[in-house]
Amino acid sequence: MSRTRLIAVLFTAVASALCFATPAGAAPAAPAAGYGFTEGSGMLDLSPGALNRELDAVSRTTATRLRVLVDWSQVEPTRGTFNWSAPDRVINAARAHGLTVLADIAFTPTWAGGGIGPGKTAPPTRAGDFGAFAATVAQRYQSRVNEYEIWNEPNLAFFFGGVANKPQRFAALLRAAYPAIKRVQPNSTIVSGGLSRSVGVDSPPSFLAAVYAAGGGGSFDAVGMHPYVFPGGLRSNPENAWSDVRRVHDLMAAHGDGGKKIWLTEFGAPTNNPLLGGVSPQQQATQIVDVLAAAARTPYVGPAYVYSIRDLANDPTAQVNRELQFGALLTFDFRPKPGAGLLAR
Repeated sequence: MSRTRLIAVLFTAVASALCFATPAGAAPAAPAAGYGFTEGSGMLDLSPGALNRELDAVSRTTATRLRVLVDWSQVEPTRGTFNWSAPDRVINAARAHGLTVLADIAFTPTWAGGGIGPGKTAPPTRAGDFGAFAATVAQRYQSRVNEYEIWNEPNLAFFFGGVANKPQRFAALLRAAYPAIKRVQPNSTIVSGGLSRSVGVDSPPSFLAAVYAAGGGGSFDAVGMHPYVFPGGLRSNPENAWSDVRRVHDLMAAHGDGGKKIWLTEFGAPTNNPLLGGVSPQQQATQIVDVLAAAARTPYVGPAYVYSIRDLANDPTAQVNRELQFGALLTFDFRPKPGAGLLAR
């Protein structure tokens, strides 16, 4: 190839790359309904100062949403006695930061049949008790919240008390909570509890098929999923984490729910020791942006929520326990992680 021809080819390649590259500082791709963050039960225990520092970090990104746990076992520890201080504090702070709240109603007080199984997360003995609490939540927050999620990862034994017949028990919760909330807020959006990536009978498609078979169809406006793609990332598709999103929507369409969205109510990656299941902070940020971009390209995906905002620890145990290092924006001592830069306004 002549020198002139080589220069022309290189110039064309560089120009093409510049045309398709994301401009520096450009907002990340995201679903049309937006994205946000979620932090689980840990956020309920934060001091006001720490809570506001975390939400300030969220406000420096392009996120517009926050998923907040409303823990029934904490709010109503004895029947008829309510303590709303923890969810009130978080929901009010989120609203003050201009964030739309998705209230995740989950977990059972001992008096209603909870306090058993892994993590004390068993569903209630009587689904109607959960429905009554869901209605109470809607009554309290109807001026501040219009989106509700029912439970968290009910396809996993850990988050459903290790009970048998998980899909059937979960379908009962949906059938109780959906009409109860709708009577209070007819125009609210109700999302079925986000399904964890898994395989076999607990995989999201298999679990949701069993929920439909148990009569759970018609008791949700959207389906929740948690497509975590660590450690290998989106292309590695561990345990069908991302490809199951399409399979779930195909199942929904087969049941007449093709017009409903799939909400990604959790996704992210831990930054503990890579030899123990984690990824580097830069890989974490890249995986988050990749999933957001994939969600933006998928018309049946609704809002997406990154888990989480800040690491829960930075001592040596955090390198062993991946659950302590899911913070996408901040280290435990509030130093910014690479995700804070990639998601910045």
